[in-house]
Amino acid sequence: MTAVVARPRKPRVRQHANPLSHREPLVVPDWAAVLANPDLPREVDVGCAHGAFLLGRARARPDLNLIGLELRGPMVERVNRRIAREGVPNATVVQCNANASLRELFGPRSLQRVYVHFPDPWFKTRHRKRRVVTPELLATLTELLVVGGELRFMTDYRAYAERVLALLARTPALVNPHGPGAPAPPEPDAPRTHREEWHAGRGDPVYRYVWRLEVEP
Repeated sequence: MTAVVARPRKPRVRQHANPLSHREPLVVPDWAAVLANPDLPREVDVGCAHGAFLLGRARARPDLNLIGLELRGPMVERVNRRIAREGVPNATVVQCNANASLRELFGPRSLQRVYVHFPDPWFKTRHRKRRVVTPELLATLTELLVVGGELRFMTDYRAYAERVLALLARTPALVNPHGPGAPAPPEPDAPRTHREEWHAGRGDPVYRYVWRLEVEP
């Protein structure tokens, strides 16, 4: 009889990861070791998950470095393996809590864009303190973005979109180029996240916004 060899199971990746319980120490990468040209302008994908947008954007823009931030260690390892396997020299993923680690990872006026795509809405009132978009995060972004740099936000949850709009209304350094409270138009040629692809197939509404740092606060 031929012995049946069991395949190792892939590590289970949790759908929800509480950022307040994240205890993994931050390891700041040696950017020269993980990026072919670390001096290229940088964009950050907060909560990059499966890396669909991150990889698509990196391939489309070899003149930029794309850095994903992700809480879940197995997901970080999975996407970094894919980056290596597919030979994408201008992308990498770092395991961290973005709300706590952005200033350690990046210096002032060093980011061209920050993407926050479909963050966990944490529906229950007692869990809303876990949401990624906070006044503290926005204050940090006004320090890290270059003048003219952008925050790009997408969600499928209208109440979360309204909450973020209210926070940005109190952050005068970040200006909506489409007008106060106005959504950003879809970009047909932009890569999609897995979540955006799923909603597009269902015909669900997606709330998209852009804010630009017009001047240093």
